[in-house]
Amino acid sequence: MFRNLNSNLQPKLFLLFLLMCFGVARAQVSNAPAGPYVINIAGNQVTKGNYAIEWSVGESAAINIMDNSDRYLFTNGLLQYSVQNQTETNLVASFLTNEVRVYPNPLKNELFINILHASKGNDLIELLDEKGVKVKEKIVLYNGMGALEVWKLGGLAAGQYFLNIRHTHPVTGRLIKKGAYKILKIN
Repeated sequence: MFRNLNSNLQPKLFLLFLLMCFGVARAQVSNAPAGPYVINIAGNQVTKGNYAIEWSVGESAAINIMDNSDRYLFTNGLLQYSVQNQTETNLVASFLTNEVRVYPNPLKNELFINILHASKGNDLIELLDEKGVKVKEKIVLYNGMGALEVWKLGGLAAGQYFLNIRHTHPVTGRLIKKGAYKILKIN
C-alpha cells in the first residue's frame, strides 16, 4: 500500500494508518461473572520522533507486581478493569534455584535430588511421566540441614518426565513451597 511513496513519508503514513484503525479502540471491559482475561500471543513497539506505539494481540491474565519504594514495577501482565474482588490463587512460593538441585539432566541411570532449603518439614517428591502418571514417589522427613536423594531410574523408558517437589509444614501439613522440574531420560 505504501510501497511507491517516499521512504521518509512511509513511517508517518503507517503511523497515521494505525491511529485511524485503532484510534477508536477501548480498553478491555467485560461484564462476564468470571471477569476479563485474555492470552498474549504477539506484540511489538515502534518509536518515531515524539510518537511511540506499543501493541499486543491479547495479554496474559497473570500480573506480577513488585513494589519498588514509591512506584510499582509490573513485570508481566495487564492491569484490567474491575478486578478488585478477585482472590489470589497462587500464594505458594516456588523453590529458589539454589534450594533444590536436580541433576544430571538428561540422565541415563541415576537422578540426584539435592534438597538445600532451610525449612524443616516434609518433602513429597513425585516423578510423573509425560502423561501425568505417577512413576515413583517418596516422602522425605526434612530437618532443614540438606538431603541428597539418589533415584535409580535406569529401568525407565527414554522420554520426558516431571519431578514435583512439595514442601509442607511438619505439624499442620500446610504447603509452604513447591517446585517442578522437567527431566529427560535417555538410554
